[in-house]
Amino acid sequence: MKRFLLPLLKFGLWCCLVGLFGGVSASRANSPDFSLTGFATVGGHTTGGAGGRTNIVTTPEEFCACVASDEPLVILVSGTLNLGSNRVKIGSNKTIIGLGTNAGFVGHIYLHGASNVILRNLSVANPNCVGQGIGGSDGLTLHSSHHVWVDHCDFWDCADGQFDITHGSDFITISWCRFNYTNVANEHRLSMLIGNKDSLAGEDTGRLHVTLHHNWFGDLVQDRAPRVRFGQVNVFNNYYSATNCSTCVGVGCESQVLVESCYFDGVKRPWRYRSSPGRPQGRIQWNDDNVLTHPKLVLECTNTPVFKPSYVYKLDPGRQVKEIVTKYAGVGKGHFACE
Repeated sequence: MKRFLLPLLKFGLWCCLVGLFGGVSASRANSPDFSLTGFATVGGHTTGGAGGRTNIVTTPEEFCACVASDEPLVILVSGTLNLGSNRVKIGSNKTIIGLGTNAGFVGHIYLHGASNVILRNLSVANPNCVGQGIGGSDGLTLHSSHHVWVDHCDFWDCADGQFDITHGSDFITISWCRFNYTNVANEHRLSMLIGNKDSLAGEDTGRLHVTLHHNWFGDLVQDRAPRVRFGQVNVFNNYYSATNCSTCVGVGCESQVLVESCYFDGVKRPWRYRSSPGRPQGRIQWNDDNVLTHPKLVLECTNTPVFKPSYVYKLDPGRQVKEIVTKYAGVGKGHFACE
């Protein structure tokens, strides 16, 4: 049976991802530019497994075997792989792409000391520890890793954080992803932590350069979209529809956060300071093109100059962000859409 399965999967890859490598259909002629931009282009290259072999994986065992080394590989994931309760460590020089609209993982994806990794068109959930709250598993963790691009992924129902960037990780781009929860019983519905402890200044200072653009923070997200310590984080053209969110962007100690042309839809507190005793307060700068729709808006911070991004990027008008992001963000959208 498997000898018949591989040709079918390869044909599915061609159908679903042709826009990545070749012609673009007329219906996509006016699609946004989905190419890599942001901090993952700075200080080196983020090419993933380009030039390496291509492997199609259909089981957790096949996936774990492929990602264990630092060999350049393009790994195509078919279906949802249940990784169990142990986190799976990803080696360097990997491109991991989901096939179709239902590919991804239930479990914890972990990069520790890795570099040059691309994750695209993958659904990531980790509800196995729901009820444990803090200390339960994340969906994706970057620990001391650099030059990582996460694009067109869905993060949902993770028991701890959905996506944490910690321990001096650097040069990261997160683009066109969706973050949401479906289970209100999970009391720790916190999307993204950039810098996890005040005590890690020695590891994090001068690192944690992260770009978040065209992401959708949606249903039942409570906080941390993102919450930042120490890093320089460029947040642009993101859509926030989590009306129950206590704070979207948390500005923690010694951080610099630049918020540009985002759409905060019914969100009362789009950003706020997160103070740390004995540490200098972080800074936030926002432009005049952010859309803020809540009738009782709370803006607690001072608009203060921060870093200037060292890469070229183009802002979509804030008023268009809702339409663009809801149409193109997440698994199976944009150039990953099958026709």
